[in-house]
Amino acid sequence: MKKTTLLLLAIGIVAVAKTQNESYNKKNKDTSEMESIDEVLVSAQRFGAERSKTTRQIEVITEKQMQLAQQGNMADVLAQTGQVFVQKSQLGGGSPVLRGFEASRVLLVVDGVRMNNATYRSGHLQDIVTVDQFMLDRTEVFFGSGSTQYGSDALGGVVYLKTREPKFRDQPFGFVKSNANLRYLSAARAVVANVNLELSGRKVAWIFSSSSSDFGDLRMGKGRHFSQWDTFGLRKLYAARINSIDTMLSNPDPYVQLGTAYRQMDVFSKLCIKTGSLTHIFNAQLSGSSLVPRYDRMTDVSGGALRFATWNYAPQNRDFFSYTLLIPGGSKWNHRIILSTQNTKVGRVTRRFRNNNELTQLDRVNMTAVNYDFRYNLNKAIQFQGGVEWVYNKVSSQATIQNVLTGVVAPSGNTRYADGGATTSSGAAFVNGIWEIKPGDFIVEGGVRLTAYSLEARFTENNLLKLPYSKAEVQSLAPVYNVGFTKKMGVDGLYLKTSLSSGFRNPNVDDMTKLFESVSGRKLVIPNRNLKPERTRTIDLGVSYETGPLRIEFGGYHTRLTQFLMDRRSAYNGQDSILFDGQMTPVFQMDNTAEGFIRGMYFASKIKLRKTLYADFNYTSTFGRYRYSEGNEWQPLDHIAPDFGRVGLRWVQRNWQCEFFMLFNGQKIQKEYSPSGEDNEQYAPGGEMPAWETYNIRANWQAHKNFNLSFAVENLLDLHYRTFSSGVSAAGRNFIVSARFSF
Repeated sequence: MKKTTLLLLAIGIVAVAKTQNESYNKKNKDTSEMESIDEVLVSAQRFGAERSKTTRQIEVITEKQMQLAQQGNMADVLAQTGQVFVQKSQLGGGSPVLRGFEASRVLLVVDGVRMNNATYRSGHLQDIVTVDQFMLDRTEVFFGSGSTQYGSDALGGVVYLKTREPKFRDQPFGFVKSNANLRYLSAARAVVANVNLELSGRKVAWIFSSSSSDFGDLRMGKGRHFSQWDTFGLRKLYAARINSIDTMLSNPDPYVQLGTAYRQMDVFSKLCIKTGSLTHIFNAQLSGSSLVPRYDRMTDVSGGALRFATWNYAPQNRDFFSYTLLIPGGSKWNHRIILSTQNTKVGRVTRRFRNNNELTQLDRVNMTAVNYDFRYNLNKAIQFQGGVEWVYNKVSSQATIQNVLTGVVAPSGNTRYADGGATTSSGAAFVNGIWEIKPGDFIVEGGVRLTAYSLEARFTENNLLKLPYSKAEVQSLAPVYNVGFTKKMGVDGLYLKTSLSSGFRNPNVDDMTKLFESVSGRKLVIPNRNLKPERTRTIDLGVSYETGPLRIEFGGYHTRLTQFLMDRRSAYNGQDSILFDGQMTPVFQMDNTAEGFIRGMYFASKIKLRKTLYADFNYTSTFGRYRYSEGNEWQPLDHIAPDFGRVGLRWVQRNWQCEFFMLFNGQKIQKEYSPSGEDNEQYAPGGEMPAWETYNIRANWQAHKNFNLSFAVENLLDLHYRTFSSGVSAAGRNFIVSARFSF
């Protein structure tokens, strides 16, 4: 969809809403279905702050909105907003993109603790699916650098995932409520089930949730969006093992993407205990999966044959445990201490077609963190929030080779990361202040953070490349800042917001020690021990307007990138290519030599058109370039999504809600693909991604106070499409039925 059309649509919506606003009066100003700009946040300010007091772009997804979205996992929930772009390499994944940054440059935070560990890669990252949507109270997306509050990795923004809180009540400890959720999605023949319950009393409150997800192979749409590439994306062949021989078989239904099915189990428990004025919170989250096929790699072809017979994540597990102590200090002080530990276990099982040797790379990460946060109210106008943080990562990487004919297993030096193990440690102190110079009119915000970081990785003499060194180390000190203000512009509800912020990302174990074939047969990334932190500086300028039935937010930003990590041609032992996995492959290394910029604009609106009728419109446009040094030619930066967004119309009356909405993406032409290969042009028709849009409808019926029924039809026209950079086609026409029972 062209930008001019979208602009005219936005102007039309605003004009209608303005007319409606003029006809409203105090008695019918009902905004119960509208998200207020004063809604309390926990992501922008670690202890919570009114949205109107922040100087940044923020999107809030409530528990109710997540339920109405009726999606299979959290990646799809984010994509439904039309404000977060999501890349997919397989059905069991989803990689959020914020302002042209992805994976290790977007920070995931759960209940105040960072999820990003030392092996988060810069390519495409699928870990968001290990967070169960049914355990969440809300999700907040903080756009732009969040380094002052949250440290490394928050270059594009922060996705803050806040779990549900059990509530104390003035009664003896006992049963409060329970819910059962059952959901069916036809495109993947998926069944998603959840049960949760809550018990509480005066001093003890507990909530428990368990979810099971079973996804079959995903069916793509049959309506062709690719014109001259009518057969693009069809799964015509697949690999099977017959009589101990790898064989290519014809798929009886090429619209079914064989090799996308997977299963997942999630468990969540939170226990709150009061002792005097103190509150103790014990939080546990467990996520485990079956093998998750890497679908894009399973479709790779080499020499007329499928390249892989096996490519699975097995397993893809995460567990999280934390203890939080809340210490109230009256009207002046509040304190919070969080002790946490997280463990991830990711296995990559790969075997080339007609090759009997199966490689298993198993990576374990233990991340321990201590967070102390405070809030201090100097007076009614000035508030400070700050704290200290310590994070320690321990990485273990192992590899084995199994002969699938004999069953013999032998150790391998082909580990993904440093085979002798690696550790990282960071310590930080930060403070952020908000000064309400004139209440409801002029607010100034500013903060600073200082982070000390160290990394040590060890290589044994058995490492695959026989590196000439046994240790890789880095130490850095990273100061960052943010400053901004919000100013009323003479009209009730109209505010100007602007900010200047810096950000950083420390090189992690993945950056420094990974041995990885990024593009099959064309790019082998080898370790580099001479890396420094990436740096950004961003200026934001935005306008927000909220009054009566109308809320609008739009703005633009410019981010400058320095010491940016990009992989570039290199050499090993004087050779620019080495024999890897049976073929000569060019050698690349991560390097800090790149500089670049990202600029973009956004528009978001929510409008109450009539007493029961609501509309929303979201639009995002991003542009990015990089070069290796001054004088070099500017090249397209990777991860820059085409223009995208959403238009929706929702009707609400008594026990019913109905919504019709369109999700859309612009075209990504071939010359805008990054030469780095991270944009996966080999998985796009003709090396570029056509524009697409889907039309969708869903409804919710509160049949009884204890029974809720939802249904939806997504991709009504059954169009075949892929989101930019993805290696799996999206769902075709998808019928969804969800039932929720309360007891």
